[in-house]
Amino acid sequence: MIDATFRAKVQEFVKANKENVINDIKELVAVKSVAGTPAEGMPFGPGPKAALEKGLKMAARFGVETVNVDNYIGYAELKGERDDYLATICHLDVVPEGNGWKADPFVVREIDGWLLGRGVCDNKGAAVLTMYMLKFFKEQGITLPYTIRALFGADEETGMTDVDHYLEKEKAPLFVFTPDANFPVCCGEKGIVSYKLFSKKVENTNVVKFDSGVAGNVIPDLAEVTFKKRAGTFPAAEGLDIEETEDGVRVVAHGIGGHAAFPKGTKNAIGMLVAYGLENNLFSEEEKPYFELLAKLHAVTDGSGLGIDADDGLFSPLTCIGGVINYDDGVYCQNINIRYPTNTDPDKMHGILAPQFEAIGGHVPTAQGATPFYISPENPIVKAMMDTYNEVTGLETEPYTIGGGTYARHFPLGVAFGIEPNGSELPDFVGSAHMAEEGYSIEGFMSALEIIIISMNELQKLEY
Repeated sequence: MIDATFRAKVQEFVKANKENVINDIKELVAVKSVAGTPAEGMPFGPGPKAALEKGLKMAARFGVETVNVDNYIGYAELKGERDDYLATICHLDVVPEGNGWKADPFVVREIDGWLLGRGVCDNKGAAVLTMYMLKFFKEQGITLPYTIRALFGADEETGMTDVDHYLEKEKAPLFVFTPDANFPVCCGEKGIVSYKLFSKKVENTNVVKFDSGVAGNVIPDLAEVTFKKRAGTFPAAEGLDIEETEDGVRVVAHGIGGHAAFPKGTKNAIGMLVAYGLENNLFSEEEKPYFELLAKLHAVTDGSGLGIDADDGLFSPLTCIGGVINYDDGVYCQNINIRYPTNTDPDKMHGILAPQFEAIGGHVPTAQGATPFYISPENPIVKAMMDTYNEVTGLETEPYTIGGGTYARHFPLGVAFGIEPNGSELPDFVGSAHMAEEGYSIEGFMSALEIIIISMNELQKLEY
């Protein structure tokens, strides 16, 4: 049972800091922190470095110690009675802005109680909330049993090597939660692996250019291919723009983008072009076998087209999407991103994929994946967080598992916890993570801040 006096203090704090939270989210989103070319002192390029510096500067205003770990990751710390610490971790890097925005994605717009901008939801908004969590406990003037750290990563979207570097330099937390998923507690995450599907070198091609997609873990909403003019006829088709250029005939597909882990309701623009090219005999005889395999890939999102589908009954079934395609010097390469349950693994999937592409002269290099992880819902930590969430919200929810990958899997003991309500419906003008018009409600942020503060207080009562 949450102490009523303590909760009242939290609610008063949340109300008093509402406008400051909103302004800090806007300021942090304004830093375009897409991964760039590494350089001295900038392991992930200038954008993530700038966002990390900005975030640490924000947190330092509240009188807590801040540390920058080689521009890989940083943290703000509030000392407790013990040096052993509990932590939150958010990321300040973002995926590329992509297409479909109605305004500058790095200038937050406030519409009908919603904040819209790249990173508002994933994950800069939550990062700001963890700073204010530290501010709350600092203002209470008490020394908590455990030290608290709010960690801020800079490489979540492209590899999570920031956490690897951190754990080489610093002792791991006793427990960490990342507010980078849905509420309530996410107690399991699927495995993740990406493969590159290469064609043979095509000597007789009908394609001039085919380079589309923004990131391997993003379902593309826009893709284009340019065919040679002699390739054939180009009938009109729904969702496609067709125009003749100096280089050839350009076909642009408008799909429905989204996060690789959540393909339901999306429409892959690359898959639309592959289907159109095959239906209208636009690929050369040499190219056809490769694109016929890609058509099987894009026809479904459960991997069954290429025979790698899997379902263990614990997690939701495997998902597989094509995120980026490239064409260079006669060779095509389609990147695929797979989220898999416990009854398959990268070696098994490679053993199914590779022979199919080798049979047409292509190849599929082996790849290392992040293995699935699962924590029992009966774990006292999980139960404490679930009880807190249910009491604060008045709901009766249960822990869940996801296909997305968060920082939690990289620590000895961790879960994802918030900040989005599970299964919430977004207004038509708001997109989810990795999509255009990404956004989150101000009311949701305020509720999440209350939950995060109270949950950290309850976690302080446990033995680890």
